[in-house]
Amino acid sequence: MSMIPDSHKDLLEKPVYATLTTVMPDGQPQSTIVWVDTEDEHVRFNSAHGRQKVKNLEANPRVTIMLLDPQDPFRWLEIRGTVTETTEIGGIDHIEKLSWKYVGQKYYGGFNTWKKPEDESRVIYKIQVNKTNTAG
Repeated sequence: MSMIPDSHKDLLEKPVYATLTTVMPDGQPQSTIVWVDTEDEHVRFNSAHGRQKVKNLEANPRVTIMLLDPQDPFRWLEIRGTVTETTEIGGIDHIEKLSWKYVGQKYYGGFNTWKKPEDESRVIYKIQVNKTNTAG
């Protein structure tokens, strides 16, 4: 995570909800809340096939992630990057790991009571960080 300033790495390590912004086909930005973690130099999030952000990423892999410190709203981390890798391998394990980080319980049958693992294909998205901006 060398592109992430040491002063703000904690926002990726703690369960801070992130706003992911993708670009709609007509150029309109589209934002959604996601859970994130890191792997090596990448920031990762997880989604299921068929969602709008997934459709947007298929056409344009550029993203922005904003993490706002819940203790100080004037302290934030913006990450601009490109999704460089997607995989279904480990997707269910990854969403389970994120669920424990963010809500302290399993995802399927815990936080998520409306879907089962066999109902959807989970995908891990890896973002190559191109630029960061910070405040606070």
